[in-house]
Amino acid sequence: MIAAKVDARRSSARSTSGGKSFHEKLGSLDWTELELFLDVVEAGSLRSGAVRTGHAVGTIRRRLQRIEDKLGEIIARREPAGLQLSPVGEKLLRIAREMRLSRQSSQSGEEPAEARERIRIAVTEGLGTYWLMPRLVEFQRANPGLDVDLHCDMRRSDVAGGESDIAVQLEPPADGTAIVRTIGCLHLMLFAAESYLQSAGVPTSVDEWPNHRLVWQEADQVATHLLPFFIGTSDAAGLIGIRTNSSSAHFRAIATGGGIGILPTYARAISRRVRPLDLPVRLRREILCVVNPARTSSPGVQLALTWLGSCFAGDIYPWFRDEFVHPKDFEREISMRSVMGLFEGFIDGMDTEDDD
Repeated sequence: MIAAKVDARRSSARSTSGGKSFHEKLGSLDWTELELFLDVVEAGSLRSGAVRTGHAVGTIRRRLQRIEDKLGEIIARREPAGLQLSPVGEKLLRIAREMRLSRQSSQSGEEPAEARERIRIAVTEGLGTYWLMPRLVEFQRANPGLDVDLHCDMRRSDVAGGESDIAVQLEPPADGTAIVRTIGCLHLMLFAAESYLQSAGVPTSVDEWPNHRLVWQEADQVATHLLPFFIGTSDAAGLIGIRTNSSSAHFRAIATGGGIGILPTYARAISRRVRPLDLPVRLRREILCVVNPARTSSPGVQLALTWLGSCFAGDIYPWFRDEFVHPKDFEREISMRSVMGLFEGFIDGMDTEDDD
């Protein structure tokens, strides 16, 4: 909590606030106090607020306590997930935003404009680069009042610590304090480029790995410990031709004939340059949506969560269903009118490109 002894502060605040109304007590606050409160709440935590405002965490804590003392009310609780506003804090937040808009409009001589909201979304590199970014453009166009930061990284974001508002990841958060929901499933299998298969042949068993070049990704949230399952032995010496920590580089290495590697099944929906191999190597990973509890009441965050849910909807995109759907069945699904428009301009010449 912002204060160490909430009950004591409550009784002290009551004794000093008397019978004044909320708006009367609000008059004792100045704009610098409200602006600090607004900046810290929008940052999501005291630590992030310190980075944003340039104040020390201790200074922010004391100034927020001073606001509570003047109002005679608790405005927020400091929890592991960040700041959790009380009903009075939510009311104060609305007032602070209105005052900021009023000040900005008076300084510019223009009519007050609708407040813009910044949404920070962290996502694994592959899902962010190949899947979400093409759809993010449409989302932002439909919600011009939102500014969206999409951070693509295999490292898990510290959502509870205020590093991001929402994270799309393959592993649960380490601290367990954020809100976690499953929004889809990622199915992975072996792929290779036709150019590689024409020169090296199509493997019929993992026992043939010594005759092939393999491509492997090593990064956070990648099931690297499953390498023995992938290659059929715990000795990988001489079997892995290319290693990389990047999802995009991994995909590129496979698509340009660098060897055989594991890709999500939706890779075939994006590009015909990779061909699935029917070998008994399949993985299933849940796609988790992690939300900072301090930001769940934000209208922008709610819009982003709805949009993310649609991006991984299994009834539209069969490769994200709970059950495995083979890529050979994608073309029939994609040709449906309800799906085809979502891929227009995104698939690399699916109807015209020759597999060479």
